[in-house]
This record gives sequence, C-alpha cells and structure tokens, in this order.
Amino acid sequence: MAIVASSVVKEYKRREKKFRAVDDVSIEVPKGKITVVMGHSGSGKSTLIGILSGMIRPEAGVVSIDGKDIQDKSNRQRDKIRAATIGMIPQSQSLIGGLTVYENIKLQSAFSKAGTDSDGKALDDMIGDLGLSEVRNMLPHRLSGGEMKRAAIARALSGNHDYIFADEPTGELDSENSDRVVNAFRKKADEGKGILIITHDSLVAEKADILYHMENGTLSK
Repeated sequence: MAIVASSVVKEYKRREKKFRAVDDVSIEVPKGKITVVMGHSGSGKSTLIGILSGMIRPEAGVVSIDGKDIQDKSNRQRDKIRAATIGMIPQSQSLIGGLTVYENIKLQSAFSKAGTDSDGKALDDMIGDLGLSEVRNMLPHRLSGGEMKRAAIARALSGNHDYIFADEPTGELDSENSDRVVNAFRKKADEGKGILIITHDSLVAEKADILYHMENGTLSK
C-alpha cells in the first residue's frame, strides 16, 4: 500500500502571471520505505507535500491513499483522512506551549487511531532515541530550536500513523542529532510505516530507499 500521486499540477499567480509550482508530477510513497524528495528552496517541495497530504487540492491529476482517491473529497473529508493516516512534521514550531515535552508527545499518542504507542516504555524509548531525556519535563519556551524540532518529530512518530511526512526535519540540527532523527525514521519504516522527507540535506538523501530530485516544479529520480 502507498500514497500515490499521478500527473498532479498546481498553479499559482505571481505578479499577475501564472506559474506551476508542481508541474505534471507523479510519485509514490510506499509503506516500509523512506522516500526523500531533495531540492532547493522554491523548487515546489512544500507544495507537493501539501498535495500528497490532502492539504492542497491540485488543478489536475489524481492522489490516492492506500488505493482510495482523495482529490475530489470535501475539505472536511480530506482533513479527517489526513488526521487518521498521516503524521505531519512541519518546518515551523508546532508544540503546545503550556505542555511539557513529554506531555506534548503523550497527547499525540492519545489521539492515535490505534493507540498502540501510548504506553510509557515506547514513549521513553523514543525520547531517549532522539536525545530528549534531559528536557522531557521542560516547557517549549525553554528549549533550543533543535530540541523543539526533535520534540515535534517524537510527537509525530508517537501517533501510530501509517505515514509520516517531514518538511526539512534536520534543518536546525547538528550531524549527531540529524543521525538520531534519521535513525528514528528508519525504525518506523522498518515497522512498516511510509516515510516522506523533503529536504536539501544531502546526508539525509544518502539514507533514502527512494530518492527524487525536484526543480522548478518537476520531479525526477
């Protein structure tokens, strides 16, 4: 099973001229693999991840999740599918300010459709794997940018979603913590989750099972 986009197109206007942020792109994100889309800022990566997750509706093409088309569903239906199926890791800070690191992660696991990752040991292991043990009881405003990013990653991974989408997950991290993050993604892929990472980090790209390159809205292997 996989998330599949076939010949998707998304246009925007810039200075009264139309341009294609995503131009006739086809991609597959299978379960059990790490799929990486590499490209420079402005190449269309974030728009593509929005299309694949159902947040952005393409002008043309088909998007399916595990064989079910989503592009013609209502916004509410697509939101519901995404919440149940895809764990999102955005570039921006997304932790709840009034909750500790552990509470943020625990809250996400409580909303999981299956809830199998909500036991304390699983969360403790994930927190340790991502190097967050010393800050687990801290509030987000006391964390560094890298710690907030890793906490957001731990929160998404704790939700037991079938797919994890990560937008530049190593952008604020040093090499040691980047390795921790990629290893955490690998562990989830080995458990059968589908991982999609968009990045310009060549070290992340080296760990991909499937690698795409995006430039000017087009995609190639």
